[in-house]
Amino acid sequence: MDHVSLLPTIREIAAQTCSLVAPRHCPCGQEGSWLCRRCAGLLDAPGIRVESCCDALQHLTAARVHEEQHGGVLLPAGVDHTPMLPVLALGEYSGPLQRLVLAWKNGGMLHLGAPLARALGPSVARLADEAGVAEPALVPVPSRLGARLRRGEDHTAELVREIARTGAGRSLLLRSTPTTAQEGQGSRQRRTRQIRLTGRAARRAGREQIAVVIVDDVVTTGSTLRGMHEALTGAGMSVLGAAVVASARLPVPDPGGFL
Repeated sequence: MDHVSLLPTIREIAAQTCSLVAPRHCPCGQEGSWLCRRCAGLLDAPGIRVESCCDALQHLTAARVHEEQHGGVLLPAGVDHTPMLPVLALGEYSGPLQRLVLAWKNGGMLHLGAPLARALGPSVARLADEAGVAEPALVPVPSRLGARLRRGEDHTAELVREIARTGAGRSLLLRSTPTTAQEGQGSRQRRTRQIRLTGRAARRAGREQIAVVIVDDVVTTGSTLRGMHEALTGAGMSVLGAAVVASARLPVPDPGGFL
C-alpha cells in the first residue's frame, strides 16, 4: 500500500481523534460528521428560479381594463408583472435546509460557509453565462451593525469570499448600509427598504460599469434584493441577477410538471 492510498485513512483517524475533544455533529443532529451525506445532498440541487415568488421584485408592465386580443390569445382584464432580475435558490427555506442555514448564520457553525459557497457557484456561473459575462463581481447584501456584532462576522461577505475561492467570480465588498431592519416589518414596510452605497470602490465600479451578481442567504419578499438592485444600477453597475441559498417560497409546478 503506497502513501497516497493511506492518506484517507490517516485523515479519518485524525478526525476521529479530534472528535473526542470536539465532537462533530451535523446541523440535523447526526454525530460523526460536520455535514452528513443527506444534508450535503441538499446542496447538490441545481438553482431554481424563484423571482416570480418575490412580491417586491415585480414591475407592473401592463394593465388591462377590458379583455384584449394578443397574438391570437384572449387576455382577461388584469395586470401583468415582470421581475426586475432573475433569482436562483437551492431550495425552500424549510426543514433540513433551514436548519443548515440557521446553524451557519446564527449557530456558530462557520465551517458550513465553504460547502454553501460551492453549492452557489453553479448558480453564479449560470447567471454569468446567460448574460455572456466571463467573470462577474460578487456583491453581498449588507447586514446591519447589530447583526454583525451578534454573529461575530459579516456572514454574507464571508460567503462571497468563499464563492470567489471556487473561481465562480471575484468578490466586490462594497460599503453599503440598509436604511431599515427586516425584523418585525410588514411586507409593505419591507418593500420600501433602501440601501445606500458609499466609498471609492462603489464609485469606481460604477464608472467601469461592472457586471455583478448579488449574493444573499435567504430571500423572502425580495425587498433587500430590490434595494441592492436599485443601489447598484443607480451607481452605474449592471446586475445579472441574484444567487441565494434558500427562498421562503418556491414556484408552484404547473399540471405539466414544469416550474
